[in-house]
Amino acid sequence: MSTVGIIANPAAGKDIRRLVAQGRVVSNQEKSNILRRVFAGLQSQGVNKVIVMPDTAGLARNAMSDTQGTMQSKFIDQMPTGSQRDSTVAAQIMRDVGADCIVTLGGDGTNRLVAKGCGNVPLVPISTGTNNVFPKEIEGTLAGIAAAEVAKNPVSRDHACRRSKKIEIIVNGELRDIALVDAAISRQTMIGARALWDVGTLEAVFLTRAEASSIGIASIGARLALIAIDEARGLHIRFPKTGESSTSSVMAPIAPGMVREVQIAGWKVVEPGEMVPVQASTGTIALDGEREIELLKGMCAAVRISTEGPWVVDFDSALKFVCSNADTTT
Repeated sequence: MSTVGIIANPAAGKDIRRLVAQGRVVSNQEKSNILRRVFAGLQSQGVNKVIVMPDTAGLARNAMSDTQGTMQSKFIDQMPTGSQRDSTVAAQIMRDVGADCIVTLGGDGTNRLVAKGCGNVPLVPISTGTNNVFPKEIEGTLAGIAAAEVAKNPVSRDHACRRSKKIEIIVNGELRDIALVDAAISRQTMIGARALWDVGTLEAVFLTRAEASSIGIASIGARLALIAIDEARGLHIRFPKTGESSTSSVMAPIAPGMVREVQIAGWKVVEPGEMVPVQASTGTIALDGEREIELLKGMCAAVRISTEGPWVVDFDSALKFVCSNADTTT
């Protein structure tokens, strides 16, 4: 029996960047509509079972009602708290009950939380956040069809999934947290509203990927060295400190509607497993755009790139399998 998990974050796409940039707002109604299209795609391909993370907004209720009687769908046994941990716990539960893939609705931050719990279950990430690099803009019906193909066909799963990288944050010798796209060292000393939007506060950035179509912090890296999701390397960029001269500058789209000149003090390619010390003695570390870790005096922090990030469904590859295996009539 093929099983697909659904994790939709009602908080994605609603942070402070709607005020300081021209970030889009994805309403809960639109997320619900996307899920209805995802369910339609799953149903069309004969998926047997869908398990859903419950949330306080009830995003999946309409989609579950649409397919009642033709596809088994149910909420997992989880009490929603509205906290970040909901997505990680849901991914752990789905992994443990044998989900074949997990469809996510959210941004880079949502997928980071899911990646902390999904293990080797491949992700089908649909973008509903802000500066999205990890999830992709794709029509919900197509995402559902791709997820169904991967869930039902082990052969397509082997060929249509790519393993992404991750950034590991090491504090005092122990793994503290991860990021999927970027880890930014900020001079801001408080987590506050979490969302990171002012690159003028940054001392350094670590990237797993820097693609030409990237927006946000990753777009800065793309102007220095193009790095794809499955290339076994990362990027470390330093920004000038007070009184320090820059060695170069780039024009980059650091947020929706915000193209800025960014001063660069230096940069280098980072190999997997290479431990790079964090030079700042105080400040915060933002993971995939959100400040998560406070740097305090006496803490010893370092960053390394790992090639053992979550598996991700490549939509084009999965949909090609669907087309090649389609039944035809004459």
